[in-house]
Amino acid sequence: MSKAKAVAKQCESNVIEVLQDKPAYLQDLEAKGPVKSEDNFDSSDVVIPRIKLLQGLSAELETFDNAKKGLFWHTGMDIPLGPEFDFVPVSRRKKYLLIAPLEDGQGVLARAEDAVHWQPSKGSWQVKIRGRKDPVTWTVAETVAKSGLAEWGTYNPDDENSPPAATLFYDYLVLLPDFIELGPVVISLARSAIRRTRKGLNDKIRLHESAGRPMQSLVFRAKSIDDTNSDNQEFKNWMFTSNGFASEALFKQAIAMKDALADYKVLDEEGAAVDENAGNTVASDDF
Repeated sequence: MSKAKAVAKQCESNVIEVLQDKPAYLQDLEAKGPVKSEDNFDSSDVVIPRIKLLQGLSAELETFDNAKKGLFWHTGMDIPLGPEFDFVPVSRRKKYLLIAPLEDGQGVLARAEDAVHWQPSKGSWQVKIRGRKDPVTWTVAETVAKSGLAEWGTYNPDDENSPPAATLFYDYLVLLPDFIELGPVVISLARSAIRRTRKGLNDKIRLHESAGRPMQSLVFRAKSIDDTNSDNQEFKNWMFTSNGFASEALFKQAIAMKDALADYKVLDEEGAAVDENAGNTVASDDF
């Protein structure tokens, strides 16, 4: 058995162990389909865990014995999924977040959930960035375009080669065919993963949709690969390949979930930016 298959097999047993205490009566309830809650909660009250790709400095490596660099990690269950996993896209969205660096500590300053309009639409922040004594000022406007914060050179106004202050995210709400009982998860990609997503995932989705096949009918495989940033620092990055089509049952589940979880929130949203910003360096075509 290959090392990759051995890790994947162990990850499967980890998931089974988490779920093995499920009582028998739940099987009958599950067969009846989704439960409709009689309250005023909706998808905006739901926080979805994400899958992160562990790097050499990821905090999980110090906390969990089964956390290793290059493994995909389920942040809800705190279990590894192995160096690769299959998924079916439910929905996708792109957004911008204006996030202060970790050393500054202010967290998310503003967000553009539609990738167009900032919330709040007015405001300025003094932000401490690495390598500069005095703080920089980031100012939002009504739209991302008007603010200019998605443009190259805005992270540090004194350095035209600095990256954009705003971080572009691609969020994919997905189902995991091999771990279906874990429910929906989010693949949240930014920084160095953007190029891999545009050429490998988004392009394939577009080709299938042009032929009449919705994304919810497709199975993709995410793989952990070695990559190097512009400072020649090695890190783990995402790679996507096609892996066939979803079963009819899984397709219908994905379609139903698309409407049910239209306004979900992502668990540890700020952490996604940190995870994908390997080596804290990016290339101009990552944005």
